[in-house]
Amino acid sequence: MSMQVSGLVHPYIRISGLFPIDISAHPGTALAICGSNGAGKTTFLKLLLKEIEPKKGIVHVGAQFAYLGIKNALKPQLTVQQQLSYFMSTQLDFPWPEFLQIIYKDLSTGQQRLVALWLTLHNSKSLILLDEPFSHLDSRGCSQAYMWINTQLNLKKTIIFTHHCSEELHEIESLQVFDLNGY
Repeated sequence: MSMQVSGLVHPYIRISGLFPIDISAHPGTALAICGSNGAGKTTFLKLLLKEIEPKKGIVHVGAQFAYLGIKNALKPQLTVQQQLSYFMSTQLDFPWPEFLQIIYKDLSTGQQRLVALWLTLHNSKSLILLDEPFSHLDSRGCSQAYMWINTQLNLKKTIIFTHHCSEELHEIESLQVFDLNGY
């Protein structure tokens, strides 16, 4: 098991009648933590990252993980090629060779998000935590991201991510949805 939460209670996670939270994620599955703004999606990830402690309950992360937050956390002054060299231990086929010589900060916000998401998904960790991974992506970028997620799920990685609504996620295989809005 990659992640298990038992009896979780935290004041910043607002769920109508769903306390305590009991949920788990296994290799080869994706878990979408959905909810409106302020529902506690990022707080849930911070609990998994051990950045904050629960009021009650147990949070167990049984794997090494990679994390992509709201901010992409890449080095703005480096080219995309330099980012790949800096963050990747092995060279993989990057899907946009035309980006390789561009300074990262000169890419559009959506392109920056795609580069950061690709780097996070294509690492050696078995658990991937993503906070709003589809923000700033157009429909083509989202479809590309869904394909990458499915590829990683087929490699038996576990992917946990936050998102506002679950209706858009039908392209992701082996998906569990946990809705913090309570419906």
